[in-house]
Amino acid sequence: MNNPLHSHALRGVLFASIGILFACGGGNGELPPPPAPPPPPPPAAAPSTPPVASAAPTASAEPPAPPPAAPVTLTAGQASPDPAAPLPTVKIVSPKKGQIVPLEKASDFEVKLNVDHWKTAMGDAHVHLILDDRPYKPIYDTKAPVKLSELVGSDAIAEGAHVLVAFPSRANHESVKTAGALSTVEFWIGKKGADKPQDMTKPTLVYSRPKGEYKGDMANHVLIDFQLVNAALAPAKQRVHISVTGPGIEGDKSADVTQFGTPYYLDNLQTGSYSVRLELLGPDGVVLPGAWNSVARTFSVSR
Repeated sequence: MNNPLHSHALRGVLFASIGILFACGGGNGELPPPPAPPPPPPPAAAPSTPPVASAAPTASAEPPAPPPAAPVTLTAGQASPDPAAPLPTVKIVSPKKGQIVPLEKASDFEVKLNVDHWKTAMGDAHVHLILDDRPYKPIYDTKAPVKLSELVGSDAIAEGAHVLVAFPSRANHESVKTAGALSTVEFWIGKKGADKPQDMTKPTLVYSRPKGEYKGDMANHVLIDFQLVNAALAPAKQRVHISVTGPGIEGDKSADVTQFGTPYYLDNLQTGSYSVRLELLGPDGVVLPGAWNSVARTFSVSR
């Protein structure tokens, strides 16, 4: 038989357990909300660095200005010594003086020279051959004939009177000016007429240098050279006036040559085009009559 006291104790224990269960979370209707999660820790501070000062704007570095070019000079030089005897001689053997060359054969007509006591070689001593005051053609093989067409460039050979001039030249293009060195001949193309562009029995200037283009070191110490026919230079007589214009020259650069054979040189030339005028003047300072006695030529410099 059950003990009433024992049953009553069991029921008390059962109700106490149920109470404890509800107190430990078996229900949540009346429980307080859970606590808020802790805030995240603050981010680690970056190590402090001193502020970088912005570079002050600097002016662009410009290269220093080049020094001013030295002024162009025109000065007399020392003439080369005359060749040793026997002195060189040049003669134009074709065409003959006064010869009439048919117009249709003029381009292929051969000019022939006879050169004695002057040894020529490519790039060395040679002969300057000139037709009608045109720029010369250098002749290194004096035994080989030269066609007239080689002396006029792209121009046609005109009908009428013509003049050939030949003289020996050194490797630096300074002409030999001793007796017998220069030869001239007048001839005709087509038919003989009354026109004579240059009377070679009168005082005549023959232009030789400068000529063409001068590159690099070639532009240093540029020679001015000419020949004379039936003229005698002296302070109180005839003289050759040189005038040069171009880069580095204000106005013109000029000189008077009163002694035949004295070479003149241009120094400190700059890149560009230059003009040289040579004039054969009488005692009164007036250009002597003749188509060749006032000649202007251009040449270029490339540094």
